[in-house]
Amino acid sequence: MSAPTVSVLMTMFDAAPHLHAAVESILAQTFGDFEFVIVDDGSRDDSAAIVESYRDARIRLVCNERNKGQTPCLNQGLALARGAWVARQDADDISLPRRLERQMERMRRDEKLALLGCQAWLVDDGGKFSGLLDVALGPESIEWAGLWENPFIHTAAIFRREVVTRLGGYDESFRICQDYDLWMRVAAEHPAANLSERLVVYRHAAQSLQHSGRETVREESRRVLRRILAHAFEHTVSDTDIEVLMRLREGVSASGLMEFREVYSRLLDAYRTAHPAGAGTREFRRTLALHRAKLGRDVLTQHPMAGLAELGHAFMLDPRLLIRLLADRVAGRFALPS
Repeated sequence: MSAPTVSVLMTMFDAAPHLHAAVESILAQTFGDFEFVIVDDGSRDDSAAIVESYRDARIRLVCNERNKGQTPCLNQGLALARGAWVARQDADDISLPRRLERQMERMRRDEKLALLGCQAWLVDDGGKFSGLLDVALGPESIEWAGLWENPFIHTAAIFRREVVTRLGGYDESFRICQDYDLWMRVAAEHPAANLSERLVVYRHAAQSLQHSGRETVREESRRVLRRILAHAFEHTVSDTDIEVLMRLREGVSASGLMEFREVYSRLLDAYRTAHPAGAGTREFRRTLALHRAKLGRDVLTQHPMAGLAELGHAFMLDPRLLIRLLADRVAGRFALPS
């Protein structure tokens, strides 16, 4: 059996509610040269039976007798993958029909590229449009963006299998932020990018993480962040600054806005000094605009004037981006699959 070009990798655990949509979104891809490696992590529902109901030779289902956690299952699937490229797919998300086609076009055009994602639509647990997920586009801004949040959407990523295997795969000491850790290790050594197109639908359930899960995310994010900071700057960044950096992920309050902006501006000046070519590009300004827009949304209801000021700064940095984001928000309810 000849090796496929792409291995789509999905892990699942008690995933029945949205599994049909996730599986069918991959089987309906316009790019057909793939295998679909699915690792069931000891599901107690009928997830395995749902996958087995699809009579498609591209599906390779592996069932674990006991639950091991997502990170070991990702490495298990990675070891089974035969494609030169591996595309991630989560069991409750949707890949739009041309996702693999568009990503493979870019990967083949840029032979140095090791990791590629895209933008996403956000829906709630019921499938209703709830917002947009926008991430940095190019190598110029991915490291900077990674200081504030994960610059790739896990379910939207495709990567060169050989590169990730050589880096040791997913680090199993990470329970939740294993993708953030992996992407930043890849991007530290190889070109990485995101397409500007929205090619995935990301299901974001409200309160999806319990308190213990949120604490795990914070601690794991700090571990990644310290490593990125050491790579991006020659000087040491204090633990206090790291805590301020973390706020953009969780939401900046109006009372903390001035402190956040001080740290952000100071680090931005240092980053521009260290990376003058990349930090002067339009693509880098786009990432800065995304950050200012998020700040504006965070504080708008608490302090309308401060929120509008941040949104105004975002608009001045990249007016076309803000116009497009507004258009996408209006179109979101009509642009998504039923």
